[in-house]
Amino acid sequence: MELHRSRYYSALTAGLLLFALTLPLSKSAGNVLLFLLAIIGVAGIFLDKDFKESVFSNSRQPLTLAFFLSFFVAFVGILFTEKYCGGYYAARKFLSLPAIYFMVSVLIQAVHEEEKRRQKAENILFSFLIGLMVLNVIGVMTFLGIVGNKQYVLALAPLNVNPIWFSNVNALGLYAAVSFLLFSRRGESTGGKLFLFFSVALSVLCILLSLSRSAWFGIILTSLIMTFLVSRNKKVFFITVAAAALACVTAYNFIPIVQQRIDQIPNDIARFSAGETYTSLGERFLMWKAALMMFLSNPLMGVGTGDYVPTMITYVKSGQFPEFLLEYNQPHNMYLLALATNGLLGLASLLYIFYRVLLISLPRMRGDEGERLFAFLAVATAAHFLTAGLADSFFDIQILRYSFVFIMGVCVRGSLMSASSPSPTRF
Repeated sequence: MELHRSRYYSALTAGLLLFALTLPLSKSAGNVLLFLLAIIGVAGIFLDKDFKESVFSNSRQPLTLAFFLSFFVAFVGILFTEKYCGGYYAARKFLSLPAIYFMVSVLIQAVHEEEKRRQKAENILFSFLIGLMVLNVIGVMTFLGIVGNKQYVLALAPLNVNPIWFSNVNALGLYAAVSFLLFSRRGESTGGKLFLFFSVALSVLCILLSLSRSAWFGIILTSLIMTFLVSRNKKVFFITVAAAALACVTAYNFIPIVQQRIDQIPNDIARFSAGETYTSLGERFLMWKAALMMFLSNPLMGVGTGDYVPTMITYVKSGQFPEFLLEYNQPHNMYLLALATNGLLGLASLLYIFYRVLLISLPRMRGDEGERLFAFLAVATAAHFLTAGLADSFFDIQILRYSFVFIMGVCVRGSLMSASSPSPTRF
């Protein structure tokens, strides 16, 4: 019996659609749904023989090992922590990586007919876009004063969310909407086009109003990378680059909040050079310096999983760094956080995830329309994390961590691997 004919599979599918819908809206809802989905999955394995066989026959997915290695390194890093409880709590975050990926990829892979499998994957992504649109509509209504009491407050703060994850999850939604417009039949109908274009416009507006420069930086670089990969004509690429440059210059000259945030960069650098550290960039420079000190104290394993804050407290008490750095629980750089807490092994396991994603997805960029949709989204998401992650620790933020692995579960599965990639029957 195929897995998708099981009642457990039906319950998991409904739960996954709901998880995708609520992913941008609520951390608590996401955690509750993951717990319930895990219970349903375990029950199906123990109580339904056919369900169990189907799960195991589809269990070998191309990113399983990469995500598990990140969890394993974080778990081993507990041995080097000062406070084991804190290390366990931090390592537990990494368990969501293989867990969510396994659940999403196996659930979609279990549908044997390629067209139905593709349709199910698109439905799950579309559910994510609907949830994100709901969040953005609430955000814009809040900004305009239609709801709440935060009229014209910047950075835009719908539902009291953090501007960093709000802007960057919108960036992922932006890439998903563009991939639908370019490579899906959903972008051919009038209703589908209207929804997707509205999603793109709303995401761009909310990203601008969030004032997150990491998201702006990531989107600009990712857009250039994806244009280069998709364009078959160099002229088209250079025209797109010129258009993007013109759009950036126009935004800088005619949108005051953009001009203010960009002008703040050289101003912060000048103030930091003059000895003033209490600026956005100044704080980051000091946190990066502290993270490097942590890494150099134990290059192989770092100071231990979850020990960034305790080590920073030690640095502050010794007078090496100012006290205001204790307001942050991570150094706003995902590479330096990996080095600081888990050393070279942590950085290697992090980069291995992106290596696998790009190794599998890049060859599919020239595949058929269905393959290109998922390959485009996977590569764009990876490129955004790789670039914008220079300024923020994305895997330390639950919504971004969940969104990344959720998208990879939909887009990087065994059945989508091209002949030039490793066999889909291997991890």
